[in-house]
Amino acid sequence: MCTYKDIDIVELPNGQTVSESNQAASREIERIYVDSWRRGVSVPFFDNDGHIYLANPDGSEDRVALDRSSRTYRILSRTAAPGEGRYSYLIAK
Repeated sequence: MCTYKDIDIVELPNGQTVSESNQAASREIERIYVDSWRRGVSVPFFDNDGHIYLANPDGSEDRVALDRSSRTYRILSRTAAPGEGRYSYLIAK
């Protein structure tokens, strides 16, 4: 098993290091958020405790309860004002 310091050294089967692969995944996730926001879609994300949030196109975020059977959600609370959400740094891109 590799240690954290090895992520720039260990090469994966795709020819990238672990670090390069992580960076590529982060760029793809950011692209998905920006593309969704351009279409006016709020993108869900989860925190470490499993709570569901929506990252909104204005940079705000809402904590939501998801009903998987009806594919609906209910907003529980606004957790970040416009421009202050976890992914709001992407709005400027």
